[in-house]
Amino acid sequence: GRHLEVADRIGMPEAGAGAQGDGRGAARGGSESKAASMAVSKRRWDLLRAALLNKEVDLSEFADVTTKGRLADLGLIRKERIRSGDGHVLVRYELPGGSGLTLKQCDGSKVRVASLAELRTGKDDADRTGIVTVWPSEEALAYLCCRRPEAFEGKAVLELGAGLGLAGLAVAASTNAKLVVLTDGNAEAVERLRENVEANRDEFGDTEVRCEKLDWSPSPGLRPAQFDLVVGADLVYQPELYGPLADAIASLCSPAGGECWLVCPNRNEGWGAWETEAKVRELRVKGKSGWGVPTELEGSCGRWSGSKADYPHLLVLEKER
Repeated sequence: GRHLEVADRIGMPEAGAGAQGDGRGAARGGSESKAASMAVSKRRWDLLRAALLNKEVDLSEFADVTTKGRLADLGLIRKERIRSGDGHVLVRYELPGGSGLTLKQCDGSKVRVASLAELRTGKDDADRTGIVTVWPSEEALAYLCCRRPEAFEGKAVLELGAGLGLAGLAVAASTNAKLVVLTDGNAEAVERLRENVEANRDEFGDTEVRCEKLDWSPSPGLRPAQFDLVVGADLVYQPELYGPLADAIASLCSPAGGECWLVCPNRNEGWGAWETEAKVRELRVKGKSGWGVPTELEGSCGRWSGSKADYPHLLVLEKER
């Protein structure tokens, strides 16, 4: 999942691709695709190994596996690096609709990892890979929120696993939401969120914005069932966390029409298992379709170089009344 994109699953051909026509050609094509996928997988594991052994990796040496939508952005939101230093950069994001945000984030040209354990700030923390960069799903969620400002009018909104906070801050800057609460399970990520909130305070108008540490469990600072909209990007990735994530969403969504927007790729083919956990907690899919690419993202998806399953999809859930 977010445990370094370099260690994530690679795109595989869609089921049934090449199944028609000459059987030998289909088999040959399948073998070639499998070999290509294995080669990419090996390169990505080489990158993870280099990060762990050498402590710092120049991503330009692995451009073949990090620039095609994996560590790169989707090109949905225009951005510009405005200052760098001390391992961090300030990046200006120009949001749809005319608003802008400046985020402090890690220098995206290098990945620094001392050990797998170092991905956690403390023993009770979630990993801190959310503050490595703005991940593709977070960019997609932020863009979608900006394109649907009417959905947030006067609403109380919470972002789960916010990382650098682009999506939640985009809601605060581009809509007339009443309240936006940015949460993450990692203490260092929450501190970075607070820095980014203060740096952009003038962009929020009358919207109240605050940050909380929330590891998908009850928090003294968050009253259950108070949020009209719960949003999150790239959260469906570890099967052992499907239940706690569903519990958090069910607890935080208001029973009076509360919704949840999740934007995620189909990591480890986990969408079906996640929906099962959601249904057990009386969260149902809104509308007739499940995971899908919303109209606003279809152009970007058409330019996507990887498997469609690896492109961020949207799922909208609502609490059963």
